Amino acid sequence: MVIWILVLAVLTILSYLSDVGLLPFLQNIKVPLLNASIMSLLILLCTAVMLGRVLLKVRSKEKETLETKVVELHRELQAIKEKEG
Repeated sequence: MVIWILVLAVLTILSYLSDVGLLPFLQNIKVPLLNASIMSLLILLCTAVMLGRVLLKVRSKEKETLETKVVELHRELQAIKEKEG
């Protein structure tokens, strides 16, 4: 995750430098179908990958929490059955 943040930071700095005019060749490279600069496309892709990874991490954390809750409830059920039986 840290690597993606660093890549996004570098891309953002390069995009800023090309917008200011220090690196004009980056603005001249266009993506044919989107009519956008390559820097804009790379920033968009990097941000999308980071968002996807965050969402997957949140989802896996929810699964992990639910699994521990199921185990805990199963233990409670076993304890209740042992008391009754």
